[in-house]
Parts: sequence; structure tokens; C-alpha cells
Amino acid sequence: MRVLFTSLPGIGHLFPMVPLAWALQAAGHTVLVATDREFLPVVTGAGLPAAAVRDPVDPVELFKPVSLSGLSGLLGLSGGPVSPAERTGHRCAEIGVRALAAVRALVDAWRPDLVIAEPMELAGPAAATIAGVPWVRHSYGLIPPERLLSAAAAALDSELAVRGLSPWAEPAGTIDVCPDSLQPSDAVATMPMPMRYVPYNGPAVVPDWLLAGPSPRPRVCLTLGTSLPRRNPRVAPLWRLLLDELVALGQEVVIAIDESHRSLLGHLPGGVRAARIPLCDLLPTCTAIVHHGGSGSTMAAAAFGVPQLVVPHFADHFANAERIIAVGAGTSLPHDTDDLARITAACALIVDDGPHRAISARLAEENASRPKPTEVAQDLVALVLEHSQDVLRPQHASQGRQ
Repeated sequence: MRVLFTSLPGIGHLFPMVPLAWALQAAGHTVLVATDREFLPVVTGAGLPAAAVRDPVDPVELFKPVSLSGLSGLLGLSGGPVSPAERTGHRCAEIGVRALAAVRALVDAWRPDLVIAEPMELAGPAAATIAGVPWVRHSYGLIPPERLLSAAAAALDSELAVRGLSPWAEPAGTIDVCPDSLQPSDAVATMPMPMRYVPYNGPAVVPDWLLAGPSPRPRVCLTLGTSLPRRNPRVAPLWRLLLDELVALGQEVVIAIDESHRSLLGHLPGGVRAARIPLCDLLPTCTAIVHHGGSGSTMAAAAFGVPQLVVPHFADHFANAERIIAVGAGTSLPHDTDDLARITAACALIVDDGPHRAISARLAEENASRPKPTEVAQDLVALVLEHSQDVLRPQHASQGRQ
């Protein structure tokens, strides 16, 4: 079986799909990842073959607020106020339209049996629909809001109609990597296929101190993610207050941060480590995490049963923070607060042994009980086989009537 993965050039979009791609490769299937040319080293660094199908796209710039008027000429949409979710859907459709010709050419030449796309990448599903190939949506955390998905589909269908093409097909399934209790009650997934979230954070060398056994003090991870420091370099003051408060509480703080962003936090207190340390290696040694609310950090912490203090800034950060609070797996702070008493209380809460610790452990157990990527890979083979039989069945029925 030949499986084409399509992704926007963001690690939060690609990395959750990597374990399934590995599982398919290990089972003997042929995998290819389509993305933009500057993102190719990230894909190949994960041990996956890649193809460039679009000009470079900066996801930080892509999802910054814009007026709908900037898209209406391309997508044929009427102007007017739109929600942030709808605006994101329109932007995803715009990028999908621009990449559609190249992705169609790749699908026609490579002839995949299945296309798997992360929720924000739309050219792959559209090209699959045109070619009569089944496609599956692969989530990276919470199921995206229905308003976002609907806006993206409507905008893309409008452009397909202009080109005389049929609307894109609904996905044949949705690979859902989020524990059920963490999903919002109104989340809607087409043909859900639950799968265990397996954290992957890129290639790395694990430092000796991380291999040396348990820390003598409780260890807390602090991370700003990869996009936030680029999007908003002025985030440092609150994060520095959080760092100092955690140190004052006797915690060993490890900052998971790209080397190019280390200077944001200024001179670090003695004993504080800061380096690019993948969460999948660091979090199993931690008793808590303080993070920005990105889906990768949220889901990795849930997978390892680590209580979370979330400081959301944009996009899905707020929804992730709301769900962590709702299930009782942690707490949150507004990103613009300078209330020292509030910061102290949040840090003290996240490092103590309150009920959020047991709830976080239950999230990890729930995640571990979901089907493994290897099992989902087998289900995808069955899905493709069923699709092939459905395609052939009308022909056989017609031959039987002759």
C-alpha cells in the first residue's frame, strides 16, 4: 500500500503523524510526506521520505489575524466579519488552493492508495477526492472547531467549483489522538478512529544528566514551544516570573527551549538548565510542566500524566487550557498577568500533590488504553481494501446483469 501524508510546515502539524507513518513503514507499506521545500529537512530528520509541493509557508505568519478581504479575491467569498476559527479556515483554504496543482500532479504521478492529512492541510484531501482516492484526517490534539472545518471546506469547495471540479469528499475516517475525557463534549469527528498519542519531538541527543536517574529535587519543565518566541518576542517577563517562583519553591527547573531563544529569559539562576530537550525524553522525569498551551505540549503532558500550568497566547492554546482546567489536570494563567500573588498560587498548586496529579495520571492511563499506531495501520489497510471493493462492486453488478 502507498500512503501519502500531507502537512503544513509546522512541527505541531507533522509530529503527531510521525508514529503512524513509522508503523506503516514497519509493516512494509510505502510512505511519502508532501510539504513545502524548506520543511523537507524536518520530515527527513524523522526518517520519512519527503516531496516538496509548495513554496515555503511560515505558519507563524499564516495564522496571524488578517481581514477577509485579503482572501475574497482568491476564494470568491463575500466580505464581512468572521470569527477567529472561520478566519483560520479561510487561510487554510487559501494555502490549499495555492498548493492544489502541485499536489494533484504528485497524486497522479505517485498514485497513492490512501492520503492522510492533518486538519489544516486541504490540498491533499482535495487532490485525493479528484483522483478517487480515499483520505483520512489525522488530528494532533483536540478536534478542531466545527466552524473552522466548515469554513475551510466551504472556501475550498467554492474554488473547486470555479474550476469545474466536484466538492471534496468527507474523510473516510478521523484518526483521533486525544483521550475522550479531554475532548470537548461538542467535538465532532467523521468516522472516528481512536489512536494512542505517541509523543515525538524530533531527533535529539539525550544529555547525560537526564540519563543519570531521578533528580534529588522535584523537576519541573518550562517551555514556550517553538512558535511563540518568534510570534511574540515580548513574552519573557511573565515567563521569567514563573521561572523565579518555581526556583523559590525548591523545584529543579529545566527549560526546553531552542538555542536561538535562550537569551529571551536573561541570565538564569544557578542550577537551571536550558536547552533543546525533546519533551518525550524530559517529561517522564518531571512532576509538572509550565507551557504555552500548544497541542504538542498539552498532549505530551497528558500522555505522561504530568500536571500542567498553561499560559495560553493564541490559536488553540485557549481551548487546550480550558480543557485541562475542565478535567482538573492543572490550572492556567492569563499571558498578560503580572499579579505576583496569582503567579505564586498557580506555581504552588501545580507542584503540590493535589487531585490534579491523580487526574493527570488517569489521562495517561486512558491514552495508553487506546489502539497503538500499529493497530491503526492495520485498520487503514482494511479501509483501503473496502474502498477498492466499493469501487469495483458497481462494475461487477453491471456485468452480472448482462
